[in-house]
Amino acid sequence: MGRPKRKQVELRNYDLTEEPYLVIHRGESWRISPVESLILHFHNCFEVGVCLTESAFVRFGDERIPVQAGDIVCVARNVAHTIWSAPGTESEWCFIHLDEEHVLDRQLIGRMPDPQRFMKMMSDCHLVLRAAESGWADALLRQLVQEAERQEPGYALCISGLCAAFFTRLLRLYGQNGEDEGAVLPTVTLSPALDYFYEHYQEKFSLEKLAQACHMSPTNFRRRFLQETGTSPLDFLHQVRIMKSCALLRTTGTDVAGVAFQVGYSSMSSFNRHFLELVGCTPSAWRSMRSDSQDRILLSLNGWQRAETSEEIEARNAGIL
Repeated sequence: MGRPKRKQVELRNYDLTEEPYLVIHRGESWRISPVESLILHFHNCFEVGVCLTESAFVRFGDERIPVQAGDIVCVARNVAHTIWSAPGTESEWCFIHLDEEHVLDRQLIGRMPDPQRFMKMMSDCHLVLRAAESGWADALLRQLVQEAERQEPGYALCISGLCAAFFTRLLRLYGQNGEDEGAVLPTVTLSPALDYFYEHYQEKFSLEKLAQACHMSPTNFRRRFLQETGTSPLDFLHQVRIMKSCALLRTTGTDVAGVAFQVGYSSMSSFNRHFLELVGCTPSAWRSMRSDSQDRILLSLNGWQRAETSEEIEARNAGIL
């Protein structure tokens, strides 16, 4: 019997369908284990991780980078990575996951020094900002977290401005150390398909087209997609569409049928069925539910809400060796 194939990457998806289009994870649940996971992961959004205590390592593909307290790790969507603490420690982190295309409106993105380079940075950036040289980033992120958690009047506008300042400064640094010309990362083969899902989810397109964009056969693409995202291409498309519909239902006055059409459904029964499966309630119930309700229903695929323990990582590592 041959050796089982190693699963190298997995998707951790976050629901960013409501203003301010970001989630913040910090506190005791985000102390990182010193055990390195053999399974890299990637997100559907941009991640900023701030190392608050101790020291750690971040891996981008085959590249391992040491991280100290105060350093800031910036990771674009679809970039495979993992973080683990130095031996004998459990570093504490603050993670910010955000959807830049909603946090920054198109007008702000268009005013970036180089909009095309900005969009490239948001798809392949993977770098570490050192504490000694990034006091500006620490100050901006502290204000961002404060605004997001206090939610005082105008907080969403403040967050948009703080993110614009952060990404503009980041764009100045992007590529200085060859990040945008770097080595091929584990998820790069699927990146064209994932980006296509996010950008053209309203349209009809074939599996063959997605496979061709990733330079694979349809059979290999389907197998690789299931391996790296934990779901089929068709089911992933439904997840993207339903997440987009959640935002439209909460932020626009478009009726349910209009929302279904906007996200790509020509059949109301199909839209309602997939919405109920993923969200747990009907589109109308979701729209009427208060966004700050303690009973708020989350999408079934909604990232990780705490860091893995050493025991959990060791068990998962053992399963793929």
